[in-house]
Amino acid sequence: MRVGLLVGVSGRIGNSLLESLLNNRRYKKVILLTRRKNKRLSNIHLKKVSVNFSDMENYAEEFNEVNDVYCLLGTDFINTIDLEDAPMFDYEYPLSIAKVAKNQGVKSFILINPSKASITSNVDKYKIRAKLVAEIKLLGFENFYVFNVNKIDKSTNLKSTLFLINKNLGNLVNLIGCKLLHKNKSVPANILARKMIEVAISNPLEKKEFHTIDY
Repeated sequence: MRVGLLVGVSGRIGNSLLESLLNNRRYKKVILLTRRKNKRLSNIHLKKVSVNFSDMENYAEEFNEVNDVYCLLGTDFINTIDLEDAPMFDYEYPLSIAKVAKNQGVKSFILINPSKASITSNVDKYKIRAKLVAEIKLLGFENFYVFNVNKIDKSTNLKSTLFLINKNLGNLVNLIGCKLLHKNKSVPANILARKMIEVAISNPLEKKEFHTIDY
């Protein structure tokens, strides 16, 4: 049985990933690090920890039994409107979390990242996110997975006709090797959450970075 730690629940993917983790039988416990007190979040398998992201070393013991850290921090993915420290969510906070996780012996670190992240980008934020990935790689996690996304949509009904049509169309696109439809493709939150958990549990050695074409 695994223990997962989630950081960054104030967004579409965060809520979906938390729900998916709590409903997954492979996880006996989920630790949620949050700055916001939310009384609605209640589950016997959930431990909520109020944190100050500027002093992550003070919460090192929360990482002791963790197998997988899911880091969703980033101004593209969570609600940072009106936060004075919003820029810190793109680099400083996720890097400090990764360092504490590594020091405490966590094996797997899973990061969500904008598809536009590139060291050659003309946008500073995307340069910073590319730098973040490079810095976390240097920490030497046994498993470090990056999930690149363009945009995250609300969760979809996996049994709906529309979803099945889109899925089959995506399979056809993959088959013929055309990537044009994936360039600006958005991903439903529950589809992305399911893929992230699947990868964390299976620990594929041959693939460490995922893109919209994989979802």
